[in-house]
Amino acid sequence: MTLVGTDTVTVSELDFLKYAASVIDTTSPRIVQNYFVWHLMMDQAGHMPRNFRVIKEQFEEVFLDVRILPPRPVRCGYYVNNNMPFVTSKLYIKSYFDDSARNQVLKIIYIEYFYFIL
Repeated sequence: MTLVGTDTVTVSELDFLKYAASVIDTTSPRIVQNYFVWHLMMDQAGHMPRNFRVIKEQFEEVFLDVRILPPRPVRCGYYVNNNMPFVTSKLYIKSYFDDSARNQVLKIIYIEYFYFIL
C-alpha cells in the first residue's frame, strides 16, 4: 500500500513517532537492521531448537533476572492457547460439555441476537 498526499493518517502517539524517526535518522542503518533482527530472533528463540533456547534463557537470567522458566510443555500450552484460542476452546468444550449444553447456548445466542436487532 502506498500513501499519497491526500490520505488521512491518524497517529495517537505523535511525540513517540517523531522521536523514533529522529533516532532512525541519526543511527547507522546497520545498527537499525541489527536491532530488528535481534528482536525477531529473541522473539522466535523460544520456538527454536534447544541450543537457541538455552542462549535466550541465559540472556534472560542475566539481564532480566529470570531464574526459573515454566517447563517446556507449559510454555507450549501457553503458546497454543494464545495463538489458537478457537482450537483450545473446541477441545475444552468437547471434553466438558454435551450436546444439550451446546443447544442451550445456541438458543441463548439466537435469542440475544434477535433481541438485539429488534
